[in-house]
Amino acid sequence: MTIPGPAKGSLKVGAAFLQTLVTQVAQSAASILTGILIARGLGPAGQGRYAVVAAAVALGVIFASLGQFEGNVLSSAGVAASGRPLLMRSWLQSSTVGFILLLTVPLWHNRLGVADAWIPVAFTVVLALEIEAQLVRGINLGQHHIASYNLITLVQRFAYLTAVVTLRVVGLLRLQTVLAAWAGAAMLSQAVASAWVWVRSGKAPVSLRGMTHGLKRDLRRGARALITISATLLLVRCDIWMLGPMLGVRFVGQMSVASTLAEWLWYVPSILGNVLFAAGAGDRTRIAVRISRASRAVVTLILPALVILEVVGRRLVPTIYGAAYGDAGVLFVILLPGMAAVAVHLVVDSYFSGKGFPAVSIWGAIGALGAKAGLNLIAIPLWGAPGAAMVTTAVYTSLLFFKVFFFTRETGVSVRALIVPTWNETRETMGTAWLWATGLVKRAPAH
Repeated sequence: MTIPGPAKGSLKVGAAFLQTLVTQVAQSAASILTGILIARGLGPAGQGRYAVVAAAVALGVIFASLGQFEGNVLSSAGVAASGRPLLMRSWLQSSTVGFILLLTVPLWHNRLGVADAWIPVAFTVVLALEIEAQLVRGINLGQHHIASYNLITLVQRFAYLTAVVTLRVVGLLRLQTVLAAWAGAAMLSQAVASAWVWVRSGKAPVSLRGMTHGLKRDLRRGARALITISATLLLVRCDIWMLGPMLGVRFVGQMSVASTLAEWLWYVPSILGNVLFAAGAGDRTRIAVRISRASRAVVTLILPALVILEVVGRRLVPTIYGAAYGDAGVLFVILLPGMAAVAVHLVVDSYFSGKGFPAVSIWGAIGALGAKAGLNLIAIPLWGAPGAAMVTTAVYTSLLFFKVFFFTRETGVSVRALIVPTWNETRETMGTAWLWATGLVKRAPAH
């Protein structure tokens, strides 16, 4: 997969992508194995409760971050700005959120759908640490420190896997202990990440003025990102909240397993999307060309995977997660086309993210969320969980068409040039993918 080279001084997209891909292959293996162990250990009902808590953490991170992951990327835009003031600001922000949540536990703990009084406390600790992780990743990505951006997540994933394996071996795998393991892994990774940023920043002074410098601008930029990302996360996770009251927690567990596995189709595109977002924020001169080439490469990789998974997916899911997840296999094959559409969308949408989340990003996400929630109210009573999966695929595909329309209109790139790879590109992309798969491509530095 070849992506046009950057202008002098800008992010080296190809090298950054390759480094991120190679690093995150290990992260993915750890994450998949962790998810399998948790799902098997907790069972469908327990997995459903875990999915509700995890979805609440993900949503809480987006809201409480106030769009400052994206704000940090857009504000830094490849400039070697001081990291210490940003780091101190992120500590203050995440700690404040955690403190407020602990004080208000009696007001919201029932919304997690679990009876154990300790779980809201664990949820608060995990949420505060994940907010900090999000903000620090934004600092690293915005400053183009790709190694730190990748490795802090790698530390967390493997620490979490190690803890879950230990719990399974000693027979203590419960929702409470899983959350404790998550908190411990997040704490370890953030200690490493914070130390890295602090040391790398050298003699940068830390003061209240430095922490608040540009804050209004960053919040203004972050507000657009906050609206867009919040609506997108609600779009992705609204099945988790709708299926529980309508069908029961068991179906939440089935859907969470199916969607989690199907979302691995986003893996490479999400890496490309983040790297292209950072590149576009700093240098927009060639970004449309880069995005078009990357989009065609993603289509080349995704289509064969989609066909194979549609054939084997129904049996693959219960084989991996256990016989109790037979329904998840059906949901998985229904979800696959929509997840493939999102894979391409993530690359195309990096163009709009790099522009600072314009109106098309905001209204696209809000419209898709409204359509999915509204159609679920019709489809779930009629067809159950498969109805929700069908709605997801239809909405995700429509969202891709929406973004492709506006991308081609703004850039002048044709639809064919955006999504239809040439034969030579197909051979090149598949050849590179084969080299990655066989381990012949080694990690390349981002600088």
